[in-house]
Amino acid sequence: MWYSLLIFICIAKVSSHHAPYKHQHTVIDAFIHRLQLETWEKEEAPCLEKTLTLLENVKNFTLWATWIWNANTVPMGNLYGSRSNLGSFDQCTKPPWLHTHPELRPKYCWTELVMSDKIKKKAEYDPYGSTEEYLTSPTITGLPVNHLAWGLCVPAACHPPSVLKITRSVYELTSFGAQAPNITVHSCQVAGEQPQPGIGFYLFIALILTLTVIAVASTYYRLRIANDDNPSDNLKTVITKSFCIIRNRQDLVKDKEDIRVMNGMRFLTAASIIILHEIFYSMLAGIINSLDLDKDAEGVGGLFLLHIDVIVDTFFVMSGLLHIKGLLNNIDKQQNLFSILWKRYVRLIGPFALVIFYLSSVSKYTGTGPVWDYANDQESEVCHKTWRLSLLMLNTNPKFLCHTVTWYVPCDYQLTILATALFYFYQKNRRLGFAAFGTAAVLSLIIPGVLTYWYQLPGIHFLDLGRVIQERRDMWEVSVTYTPSYSRAGAYLVGVAMGYLMTLYKPSEHRNTVSKSWSIVGTALSLCVMTCVMSLGQYCLFREYNPVEAAVIASTNRVAWAVAICVIIGLCEYGTVPIVTDILSFSYFTPLSRLSYGIYMTHTLLVQRDKFTVRSPLRIDYFSLVLNIVGILSTAIGVSFAMWLFVEAPLTKISNHFLFDKPKIAQPIEEQAKNGIQHKNGNIKTKEA
Repeated sequence: MWYSLLIFICIAKVSSHHAPYKHQHTVIDAFIHRLQLETWEKEEAPCLEKTLTLLENVKNFTLWATWIWNANTVPMGNLYGSRSNLGSFDQCTKPPWLHTHPELRPKYCWTELVMSDKIKKKAEYDPYGSTEEYLTSPTITGLPVNHLAWGLCVPAACHPPSVLKITRSVYELTSFGAQAPNITVHSCQVAGEQPQPGIGFYLFIALILTLTVIAVASTYYRLRIANDDNPSDNLKTVITKSFCIIRNRQDLVKDKEDIRVMNGMRFLTAASIIILHEIFYSMLAGIINSLDLDKDAEGVGGLFLLHIDVIVDTFFVMSGLLHIKGLLNNIDKQQNLFSILWKRYVRLIGPFALVIFYLSSVSKYTGTGPVWDYANDQESEVCHKTWRLSLLMLNTNPKFLCHTVTWYVPCDYQLTILATALFYFYQKNRRLGFAAFGTAAVLSLIIPGVLTYWYQLPGIHFLDLGRVIQERRDMWEVSVTYTPSYSRAGAYLVGVAMGYLMTLYKPSEHRNTVSKSWSIVGTALSLCVMTCVMSLGQYCLFREYNPVEAAVIASTNRVAWAVAICVIIGLCEYGTVPIVTDILSFSYFTPLSRLSYGIYMTHTLLVQRDKFTVRSPLRIDYFSLVLNIVGILSTAIGVSFAMWLFVEAPLTKISNHFLFDKPKIAQPIEEQAKNGIQHKNGNIKTKEA
């Protein structure tokens, strides 16, 4: 009896030891069976053959096959909003026998699955009910749980139609197999194949090196060799002075503006935009906890973040204020308005053109990752097609924008043309100028409201974050009431009005005309108005759509923000606002303010490089968000500083020299002697000396 029991125990151990392998073989056999049920075209036969060979070798634990199979993962966490299941990109694309056994190379494919395209208007699901009820229920922020980005490692012989069949077969073996998904294969990367840089890449590198060499040589020349007796209009003098690093660095810290609080406003606005784009590109790359954003949207976070895009209008306010102020301060002088517009164009075009050049020719070679090729191919393709319109400041449609955040640049320039035209009318006849301004102001209020009402558009954009991610270039309403210059004219014209008032009542002559108590009250009310405007995002998110209400919000929210900004500027200049004035006028904001345009233009390049090279889903929390923002901001400041030294400042100085700086006519020697000025042994002396 004891002998029989011992034999039974031994057999039980052997059976238990082999159980896991039997289960694994069963899963693979089921996958093989599922693949054979698909309809394969003749040209897909190599893919099917390679895949079946792969699976048979996985059953035998062959290293090369297990290496590929192990690089795949089944979907997980997407019920909590983790839309990215990317597997192991590096394991798939970097097998150690890549060069010794090229016939075994795999391919990494990034696919997107939509498990159900019928989303209910109201969230309704039962924990004891079907998973489909949950998948089709909407989330507060619109981030879908029924969308899945899935990275698969397959044999290199498989092309997108075959990859689609493999994806569908693997998907049906998961817990969501009952749902028939819509599958899109976005991009595939064959292991060991790297895109070769084109001529544009080398031209960009040559351009950067050339600018650097010219700047270094000019600096050395101005310090060691230059003779101050050389004519100022000499080409060598103009170039070396324009590219001199020391002079450009000194110009950066000079406080040329008499409205110092705008320095802090400009830099803090640029920093706030980085916050917005850090969150957006994290969601675009894929986050693991998107349902946490639903909770934030209902709380204090939603109060400030859902309509944070309104902060961009601060740039338009300051741009309008400074442009009209500069024109009015020189109204008694003869001004060529076309030269003024050219000066503004040169100020904007340097960093803009460099960013376009980088995106179209260099960006794709600076990183790798599951979504890197797909994201960069889209960006590069658009840049190649539309860079001419962008450089001509004619393109504000996100669908055709080279680098979507650059919509601001042509929009700002078009509004600069508007303000210059209003100044022209004012210069000819004051009443005509006021009438033109009033007409433009009324139209800037009416047009966004009418378009919003007519097309039933949202009063606040980007509340449906899921749609923003899926259709970020195809949201046609954004091109109607968000990026066009007429949609931003209201805020810009508020800045123009403020610039006119500050020209009439110069701050230097009217300091402290507003009492401290009224200054504090006015600033507090302005901050309340700004908070209310930002909270409109949360307000609209939880209300039923009303076209009249949406039209009113679209017409007034940006203008209200602009008025609040101007009130704060005015009270800081004409009154006494403790703490606020001190913070915004902090001396370090002077150089950072001048770098803000470069920060705005380059920060998204850094964010994209960081997010689009991820190998796994990201997690958003406030601590990691702060760390990432500080890192991106610091790097953007450094890149913007280099751009200022080598591109922005030299280009502006050269343009100003030939258009605005009148050469000084040297006095004859007799005239100098008459005025008591003589040269002796190379030294300048007067008669008194």
